[in-house]
Amino acid sequence: MALSGSGLSTHSLGKEIAFGKAIRNASMRGVVRSVLTLGFLMTAALVQPASGQSSGRPGLIAVSVEAGTIRVDGQLDEPVWASATPGTDFVQFRPAAGEPATEKTEARILIGPSALYVGMRMSDSQAEAIDARLARRDEVIQSDQASVVLDSYRDGRTGFQFQVSPGGVKLDALFFDDSKRDVSWDAVWDAETSRDASGWTAEFRIPLSQLRYAGGEGPHRWGVQLVRIHHRTGELAYWSPRRPEETGYVSQFGTVTLPDALTSPRRAEVVPYVASAVTRAPGNPADPFYDETALDPRAGADVKVGLTGGLTLSATLNPDFGQVEADPAQVNLTGFELFFQERRPFFLEGLETFSLTPRRFISNRRPTLLYTRRIGRAPQRRSFVPDDATAAAGGEGMVFTDAPRQTTILSAAKVSGQIGRFTVGVLNATTRAEFGTYQAFDADGQAVADGRVQVEPLSNYLVARARGVFGSAIVGGLLTSVVRDASEAGLADVLPRTATVAGLDIEQRVSDQWLFTGQVAGSAVMGSRAAIERVQRAFPRLYQRPDATSFALDTTRTALRGWTAEANLLKIDGEHWIGAVHAAGTSPGFDANGLGFQSRADNLTLNGLVGYRQNEPHGPFNFWRVNTFTGAVWNFDGDVVRALVSSSAEAQFRSFWSVRIDADALPRYTDDRLTRGGPVGVRDAGGFLSVSVDSDARRPVTGSANAQLAVHELGRIGTGGSIGIEARPRPEFALSLSPALRVVREPRQYVTAFDDEAAISTFGRRYVFGQLDDTTVSLEARLDWTFAADVSLQLFLRPFVSRGRFSSFKAFDRPKAFRLPEYGVDLGTVTENDDGSTTIDPGDGGDAFTVDPDFTVRSLQGNAVFRWEYRPGSTLFLVWQQQRDGFASDGRLLASRDVQGLFSDPATNVFLAKVSYWLG
Repeated sequence: MALSGSGLSTHSLGKEIAFGKAIRNASMRGVVRSVLTLGFLMTAALVQPASGQSSGRPGLIAVSVEAGTIRVDGQLDEPVWASATPGTDFVQFRPAAGEPATEKTEARILIGPSALYVGMRMSDSQAEAIDARLARRDEVIQSDQASVVLDSYRDGRTGFQFQVSPGGVKLDALFFDDSKRDVSWDAVWDAETSRDASGWTAEFRIPLSQLRYAGGEGPHRWGVQLVRIHHRTGELAYWSPRRPEETGYVSQFGTVTLPDALTSPRRAEVVPYVASAVTRAPGNPADPFYDETALDPRAGADVKVGLTGGLTLSATLNPDFGQVEADPAQVNLTGFELFFQERRPFFLEGLETFSLTPRRFISNRRPTLLYTRRIGRAPQRRSFVPDDATAAAGGEGMVFTDAPRQTTILSAAKVSGQIGRFTVGVLNATTRAEFGTYQAFDADGQAVADGRVQVEPLSNYLVARARGVFGSAIVGGLLTSVVRDASEAGLADVLPRTATVAGLDIEQRVSDQWLFTGQVAGSAVMGSRAAIERVQRAFPRLYQRPDATSFALDTTRTALRGWTAEANLLKIDGEHWIGAVHAAGTSPGFDANGLGFQSRADNLTLNGLVGYRQNEPHGPFNFWRVNTFTGAVWNFDGDVVRALVSSSAEAQFRSFWSVRIDADALPRYTDDRLTRGGPVGVRDAGGFLSVSVDSDARRPVTGSANAQLAVHELGRIGTGGSIGIEARPRPEFALSLSPALRVVREPRQYVTAFDDEAAISTFGRRYVFGQLDDTTVSLEARLDWTFAADVSLQLFLRPFVSRGRFSSFKAFDRPKAFRLPEYGVDLGTVTENDDGSTTIDPGDGGDAFTVDPDFTVRSLQGNAVFRWEYRPGSTLFLVWQQQRDGFASDGRLLASRDVQGLFSDPATNVFLAKVSYWLG
């Protein structure tokens, strides 16, 4: 279960909850009709335009200044500052909600022809204790802070945040949907700070070109919030009081009046870059494609053009993602695809505009309709060497291959922003066709075959999104489309020609405290028979499951269609009580993985949550919260495939230490993914307990700890823990260490499956399981050295070792089997071979087979990134990345071998230099 929003902390345990019996075999025509009907009813119910900020909020009047009047130096010594009426009376949100801030803060606003100026004076009775630590730009740090957030749209939902610390560390972010925050949003602006014996001062210059607003004759009224973080006391204080019983953020802003006419912002920004990377990697000298030192020079540009007051065109040509941190190493023993966060700046910025994720407290592995990491993914045709080339090489020959690791993005562009009451976004990206080459050699080293094979087609990705505010309701729509050039026969059998998803969503205020959210979407995937068969067989669907009654594999299909929908009734506001009822369903044929991320289809969900929160100091706590959750999941055959009762509690003490406890109870349930396409099995009952503790984040040395325990009735057990320590001996220096250990015993881990006529009770296919003893040890180490607010060096190291040993191999002997008979004990015989493998004679007339699933995996990832923002918007990067990987098939964890191997395994080193220059 993942809890979010309304003061509920995120807790990602990936638990699905669902309801009811299945609606079977809905046609796409019916889905489209339902979508259009729902959209019509949504729109018909809406009447009044958005009202922006609520009444009764404080206001400021900006004073007009001439260009060149203000010098941004953190002093506020120009006479015009004294003529502006200050905003005072800041009110705490944490820890003592509603109480006046303990130290005085004053804020003034000026408006010039091309920029908005904000001056904030933070008095401090212990000025020598002001926390002025340094960090890289946009890094969230524990420090004194001053922020200004502007709702220049005046819609009560969108805020542009500009924040600075006493050390001059800047952070900018975008608030959207009233309370969600996107720190990937970047603007070009300036701020300077100064300190003295009675406090500190922050002076902001925010170019109007970086904002979005409607121009015209004055006066203009924008929403504004002024924020102070007083690190020593742990206070978070707002100029416009923020009520903890209300979840909205931007809707609680005050107003600033700009007296003069404003010209609609027009901006054109170009950020060209040049970069060069050198890669040194291990390889086989006999490989004709091996280059010990590969040089990759490149150039490109990012472009932003203001189309109207609210719309911006962003484009990237030959984008460079070389300085992006590598994905963490993981061992995946499930059939589910691993999810990795998007890290590329172009796709991160403005991503909130395209999201179609309804507001909810509970995340149930619902399909994500947009997952931009599909764009530029690794080529999807993994095996491309023809059989005749392999045959020509013979058993003693060699076949060498070369293929790109990622698909090249030729270009990408997006238009996003607001038009009246509508937020709109269109994103389009084109990736080029990629080719793999091969060369085969016989035993004498003579070349006998070579060729070039297409491994990824020319593809176009389109996303279109619009949301409109109609009084107390917000209605939106989303379209995603993938179109591939399927002219190459081999790829046409692997990838669908088109993949389309269309959906609608709604957010409707039912009352002051209650909110309804909903979503409905349909998908259509089209291609060759072979490609659509692959989609049917994929893990989210498993149409080949032999005991399914609500669907069946159809090898003649050239299209697959489906639907997904959800509804949430949320009590989001109120002094103490919150709650939610969630219902959702995804048909077996729904597929969002063309441009989204979907773990499974074929489920229906019903669950509910009740929570109690104490947001104000009470007894020994600054705040505390308790939540209880229950629900269940059914597949379309009517099997209960998940059930859960869960509780969580968290609290922050007056000392600013915090603790969180999570406890789950799971009854026995049907598992239709256990055999990965075979008959359904049964999962054992069990429980889960997690305890986390965090120390006072204001201290120079901080720590966190987490311990987990999972126990199940068949002896399945999992334990794990992690700790985190961060030390800041000096303001410019930070070191963090996060070691983690996980130990799992799984009595029924899937090993393999293969056709065997003797396995009559399991439909002619044999399924083999084993007991897995898995131990994983990892460490994340970071060293941040910030020489100045715009110059930093970051060092990162992530060693990872995981070992898995299998024993007690078992047979899945019948559908819905719970206890599995063990080979060599209950049936058949087992022979341990000298090479560590195991040969099993099943004893039922089937052929003997050999398994060797043990593994030891090592990985060491490291990088060093030097970053210098030598002028606003212009950056120099110097990057070194190293990757080491090792593998052994013995399933042992040996300190002498594996720890040493982390630093002696062959290394791939990448050295990158990149410089960009902002023109605007």
